[in-house]
Amino acid sequence: MNVSWKVKKQESSMTMPLQKDASHTLQQLCELFGNSSDFHSSPIQIGVSHGFLCALTTMAEAQTLVEKLLEPLTAGSAASALSVGTLQQLEQFRQEKLGLLIFAYAKNVQEATDQLLNGDALLIMDGVEQVLCVRIGGIPSRSIEAPKNQKVIRGTQESFTESLDTNISLIRRRIRNPLLRFESFTAGEETKTCISLAYLANAADESIVNEFRSRLTKMRVKAIYDSANVEEIISQNRSWFFPTLLSSERPDTAASELVEGKCAVIVDGSPFVLIGPAVYGNFFQSAGDYYVMPVLAVFMRLLRHASLILSLFLPALYISVIYYHSEMVPTLLLYSISGQEQGSPFTTGVALLVMTLLFELLREAGTRVPSVLGQAVPIAGAIVLGQAAVEAGIVSSILLIVVAATELCGLVVPHYDFSSTVRLIRFGLLFLGAVLGVYGIFIGIALLVIHLVSLQSFGVPYLTPVAPMRPRAHQDMVFRAPLKNEDAP
Repeated sequence: MNVSWKVKKQESSMTMPLQKDASHTLQQLCELFGNSSDFHSSPIQIGVSHGFLCALTTMAEAQTLVEKLLEPLTAGSAASALSVGTLQQLEQFRQEKLGLLIFAYAKNVQEATDQLLNGDALLIMDGVEQVLCVRIGGIPSRSIEAPKNQKVIRGTQESFTESLDTNISLIRRRIRNPLLRFESFTAGEETKTCISLAYLANAADESIVNEFRSRLTKMRVKAIYDSANVEEIISQNRSWFFPTLLSSERPDTAASELVEGKCAVIVDGSPFVLIGPAVYGNFFQSAGDYYVMPVLAVFMRLLRHASLILSLFLPALYISVIYYHSEMVPTLLLYSISGQEQGSPFTTGVALLVMTLLFELLREAGTRVPSVLGQAVPIAGAIVLGQAAVEAGIVSSILLIVVAATELCGLVVPHYDFSSTVRLIRFGLLFLGAVLGVYGIFIGIALLVIHLVSLQSFGVPYLTPVAPMRPRAHQDMVFRAPLKNEDAP
């Protein structure tokens, strides 16, 4: 009870207006941060006025702090009769000395603390009932690198970083339009993570922007570490499998989606930007489609859709045909399959399930392999284990071909989130095919279509433009229409 009372008392004191005594304000901050080694404060003299300069050395680089703030504040003012004992005098002094720096005024300890944690330096002056917060920055971050997961042969080789300001700059460089808007939010009771909502005012639907704004405002969680946490909270979909937000590490993809009227959510500390609304067809588009000839882009998109179908249904069709519908297989092929299956100690269903799980394990192991080893270990493991299993007579060659073709087709889908969904649904269809044959596969297809039809992404039907049918939207969904000069007749 005593601890709870102290916490409530501290919270109430943090929201009370600041006093004009700079020492009292500094004492409140020192009590709040305790003995933290990165909290630094020092007295400062500006003319005849006394005050304190506070900063977190881990959030504001010391050299930058001296160059941007300390030198302008003390240059020519220590020996003068200058006074900054009121808010008006402090504001006039800021305009003269710090006019180009981003600033804000904090009216209570809570606001001052939030600005301090965001990398600002605090200027606390005697006689002033507000604290001047100046953006310093200067902490080094990861440089802009080439995309690691969404690569293209031709096109930009820049990717988002963990810095929110850098990511906003990458988008702003591609959309030099004053109507490009960025709205700031904060989420996480403990982490106070900064989030930015981006949209193009002349392209985005106001109802969609309001929906994004509402969901971001209503987030109530203790911690946000990555954009994946935000995606899980604001999606609010009825699907356990299909993603309703597109995650991208490419600035050109985010920029093109913003121009088309979508919204982007940028989370500080995450190199992936969330884009929505995202429908089924968006997960088969790649940034490389817009850097090649339209005919080639259409061919690649059709190939991705065909690969998805094979990845989903090939194992289920194989086992259903072997178990229940062998008359559908040509006689010579059936003899070949049955001859290979006779030497295996396991049934076709068990062998298919085991080999599928084994390939999934190898794929998961590939994501854990150190970058020094690359992808050689999982590839070599798949070849060695597959060849050894066939030579030992545990599985047949045709079954290994089916599993390998299935896994290969699953890799063609450009977005990892959607390909992971395909991997999960594949096991369900495999079970239905083993139990009910082709009829079970049709039941699975019906359930899948019903679920997709009922699914929405921020109010937009998931199967748009197929259901509801919008023929004009097909120009950039399955097909990729060629670019045209808008001034041309």
